[in-house]
Amino acid sequence: MMNTHSIFNIKPIALVVFIFTITTACNEPITNVKNVDSKLQIFPDYDSIVIPFNIAPLNFYIQEDAEKYHVEISSIEGQSIVIQQTAPEISIPVKQWKTLLQKNKGNKLKVDIYLKKSQQWFQYPALSDSIAADSLNPYLVYRLINTQYAYSKDMQLAQRNLENFDESLIWENSSNNEGCFNCHSFSNYNPEKMSLHLRQYNSGTLILDGKELKKLNTKTPYTMSAFGYAASNPDGELMAYSVNIFNEYFTNSTQNLNEVTDQASDIVVYNKKTNTVTTSPKISSKNRENFPSWSPDGKWLYYVSAGEAFDDFDSRYYSMYSLCKIMYDKASNTWGEVDTVFNAEKEGKSITFPRISPDGQYLLFCLIDYGYFSINHRESDLYLMDLTTGEYSRLDINSAENDSYHSWSKNGRWIVFSSKRFNDLYTAPYFSYFDSHGKFHKPFILPQEDPHFYETYLKNFNIPEFVDGKVNLNPLKIRNALYGNGLDVVFDSTVNVDALSGASWIQKHSGQEASPEKHYQVTGQPEPAKK
Repeated sequence: MMNTHSIFNIKPIALVVFIFTITTACNEPITNVKNVDSKLQIFPDYDSIVIPFNIAPLNFYIQEDAEKYHVEISSIEGQSIVIQQTAPEISIPVKQWKTLLQKNKGNKLKVDIYLKKSQQWFQYPALSDSIAADSLNPYLVYRLINTQYAYSKDMQLAQRNLENFDESLIWENSSNNEGCFNCHSFSNYNPEKMSLHLRQYNSGTLILDGKELKKLNTKTPYTMSAFGYAASNPDGELMAYSVNIFNEYFTNSTQNLNEVTDQASDIVVYNKKTNTVTTSPKISSKNRENFPSWSPDGKWLYYVSAGEAFDDFDSRYYSMYSLCKIMYDKASNTWGEVDTVFNAEKEGKSITFPRISPDGQYLLFCLIDYGYFSINHRESDLYLMDLTTGEYSRLDINSAENDSYHSWSKNGRWIVFSSKRFNDLYTAPYFSYFDSHGKFHKPFILPQEDPHFYETYLKNFNIPEFVDGKVNLNPLKIRNALYGNGLDVVFDSTVNVDALSGASWIQKHSGQEASPEKHYQVTGQPEPAKK
């Protein structure tokens, strides 16, 4: 008989093996088994999916009553994980799970389930998943936000280690009078190069560059607002932002209860090194340009665009957004010509959230009936365009509910997207594998330690973004930066602001005049005559 003292003198790794052996040895033998033809219902649905080898354990619960539950998780290589208990919640040991998946990249993962009822063991058809040899970025950053009826109360920016269940806060707005904050953006998945804009109280745009956190005052006399929706150039130096005058409405529609529209909107580009904001009359026109996104090589700026609206409610509310792109050369500060990638009028749908795959071949986007704020549209679906042919199609991974904001993994083999398919009320992050044949596989929800998590959690996971590591920020560091004065950005003196819809809006509504000394520096366009 082993005494207590001898157990505690075992080396840590041996102790783990010892405990697992004892646990397994104490399991009741599975004998006199009857086979059942129908599969068990489990939640979350982790059957017939492709998973990365570095994902956290897929904990689940079995939706059927029994006296005892016996689960065996196995693959071709390594030791099986055996769990036998009286509760239906299956929590998989992290270390054993990680070891099993690491040894079986490219192999099948088998989950055998036995239930004991009335002293009889029943075996159900096994669950079967595939373990991809392609990994996920190790971290996911997202906003945790209420439904919009609660405004910006208790908003958080959080990050999750996808290889386990560790979650930590980057920012919580309770320390800043619960002021709203805009979408976060990273340069080339780098957690040390981040942008975040905060509104209402102590407002400003925060730029994280390495260990330096800087607050910018981004409203200028020649732009209609401070920075809005962000897109980080992969080079780490340029940031594209929208500047918007937007409105929010509540509706009597049972499908889309509220809507966000632009009264006016432009695109600007911020250079971190020079602290300057530049633009072109081509992307700051009387049309409404929004949701910028860079190509992986950093040379092309994609954005959505709709016609002029101003005070015309109907045209603003039911606007159809097309997708455009334009080349920008940082060295010469010059712009190319606008090219329309997706014509909303021709296609009969409005496009939003353009995201290009890391290899530059595919464009992932949302289509909705009108507008650009797809999270409010139940009909929002994900589509994929082959940029070499221009052909696009609706993805099979869509649901009957809202499927919206998405981003690519760094290796281009995974996407994460927001979906309301669970309860048609709150969004949750779902992952889908994109194989080498251009096929997306059955999505699966972000694993949680408690398999009942999504049944009781009352916040939306908003704007999920992959990053290569943990963001070295916390609420205290952000609050200290916010309470500072901030650095004023400088508007590019080579841009003729008469062409800006922002300047036109200011001039129309407040009588301010644009500077007559400024001139165009746009490829192929002459300087306008002096007034």
